[in-house]
Amino acid sequence: MNQSENLARLLNQFNKEYAFLYDNRDNVAGFSEAVTAFNNMTTEEKAVCNMFCKYRGDLITSDREAAAFIFALDAV
Repeated sequence: MNQSENLARLLNQFNKEYAFLYDNRDNVAGFSEAVTAFNNMTTEEKAVCNMFCKYRGDLITSDREAAAFIFALDAV
């Protein structure tokens, strides 16, 4: 898979995770831990996040988006 395909896959999973969090009003096991993990990302994870935000055309600005990103990253 190339980078664009990987980012598309990550975006698809992110959207699923975000919808799940939204539907459950963020009352999901691991939500707080995922937000903390986002805030403490490694340099490599930050680089992936930067590429993802550019691909998506939007920044991650909420706790729900942060958690969705971490859950999606773990899933893919």
